[in-house]
Amino acid sequence: MIIKSVSLPLANRLAHDYQQGKADALQFFQYHPYRSESYQERIRWLNAHSCLHRDRLADGLSHYNTQMGNHPNALAQIDKLRQSDTYVVIGGQQAGVLTGPLYTIYKAIHLIQTARKLQEDLQVQVVPVFWIAGEDHDIDEIDHLYWLTDDETAVFKGKIEWNRKGRVSASHLKLEQAACHQFIERFLQDHTETRETTAIRDLMKRTAAESETAADWFARLMAALFGKHGLVLVESSLPFVRELEKPLFQRLIEQNEQIAQLLVESEARIEEAGYQPQLQVDANQANLFIYEGQERLLLERVGERYRTKDRRHSYTRDELLALVDAEPQRFSANVVSRSLMQEHLFPTLAFIGGQAEVAYWAYYRQMFAALGYQLPIVLPRMSVTLIEGAIARQLNQLELPVETVLTRFSVWKEDWQSQQEPDPLGERFAETKTALEKLYRPLVDEVIERDPGLRELAEKNFDKLLAQVAFLEDRLNRSDRRREDVSHTRVKRIEAALLPEGVWQERKRSFFSFANKHGLSLLDRLVQAPFALDGSHQIVYL
Repeated sequence: MIIKSVSLPLANRLAHDYQQGKADALQFFQYHPYRSESYQERIRWLNAHSCLHRDRLADGLSHYNTQMGNHPNALAQIDKLRQSDTYVVIGGQQAGVLTGPLYTIYKAIHLIQTARKLQEDLQVQVVPVFWIAGEDHDIDEIDHLYWLTDDETAVFKGKIEWNRKGRVSASHLKLEQAACHQFIERFLQDHTETRETTAIRDLMKRTAAESETAADWFARLMAALFGKHGLVLVESSLPFVRELEKPLFQRLIEQNEQIAQLLVESEARIEEAGYQPQLQVDANQANLFIYEGQERLLLERVGERYRTKDRRHSYTRDELLALVDAEPQRFSANVVSRSLMQEHLFPTLAFIGGQAEVAYWAYYRQMFAALGYQLPIVLPRMSVTLIEGAIARQLNQLELPVETVLTRFSVWKEDWQSQQEPDPLGERFAETKTALEKLYRPLVDEVIERDPGLRELAEKNFDKLLAQVAFLEDRLNRSDRRREDVSHTRVKRIEAALLPEGVWQERKRSFFSFANKHGLSLLDRLVQAPFALDGSHQIVYL
């Protein structure tokens, strides 16, 4: 495994400027993400604001992680959280089928590696925590995977058929074992059978059989892959999580107008700094969901009341506060309040997020302060591209740098295609045929005039001469077509492997496609790989 770090521009300019340490972006955050003094300062702040529910947090995490079959190494990490000098690095993702796209895997690896590094550098206990956003109800975002077609020139979107009604979340979406098995078999049938396939099939089916919901299946797979590396899992809808979040839900309702206004003001400052708005905010957002039955419904403020976005339910502030006290499980955070919940629950040293998440957190500094919290250190998630041997060879054959594929492939491809025009020898063949006719035809006519009996022989001789030229041209054209077909196929395979449907590999392709070739141990090698955790892009040659 060879690793190369390259600096690539991020699509989100605010996240890119933050990663590059530019003042225009840093002003929206509490700390510089790549300075050692940031971590010392953050620890001092955490020590001055004790996490009073450590034991209850550890009890709940221990119960859940045991239930999900997590490894003893992860359970040992949870016990460390009972100690006042233990901190966490945290990040999370939706509960994608079969762990979803590769960037979910990379986020977990980044958490583990960052926790180890900070623990060594700071000489304190640091625990990696993966937050499963099981309450997200946009099932269309998590019910599919992409994998290569048979000829490896494109990607195929495979979708699992889950029966669902209304705005049900992944943590409430019941697994149908038949649908899971059908999806697993379709996925594996479209991959070449290897000596690794049986182990992968067994892992997928075993974890599905042990799971009740889509979120459970995701958690069990993540525990099986990462538990031995000490990754602790938490799922957002767990009853103990709701109990611990109760005081913050109450404060969010009591200070709802203030929080919404602070977000609006943050957006104005972001725009003044020259950045595009990252979130859709307005002064009437409640930044909370409420469950009515199995449906998770967004709340908004209308005058003195709160109502669900679909306008079917309405509540007073006092009614919401009473519900929080009696049934905290009825409430759920949105993208804004989720950040606060993480900060409330955990002694967070650093948060690791993707480009969009980093840009979202630019809104939160004043909101955190209003509720007595402080933004943790926000670290951009590492990005990775895996390059297998065949693709590496094809890149070399085309003299195509992988950086070009990842940053301006469409420009390169257009330029390359413009160079694939028919060979200029085609015109030379046409000119030669014309010249032969001009030079040889008069000779044939003179032969026929002198001896009409040689007409048939002379005509055949002339036709054969032209046919030989045509034969050579045809053979050249066939050779060109073969070479062109090979080159075009090579370009398509590079695109499907590294830039499927125009986005980076990590946003489409599945870890299990690579594990089927390289083994589940590939993940262990990636966890131990010497990645640069500085925001640069990591290119891994397998």
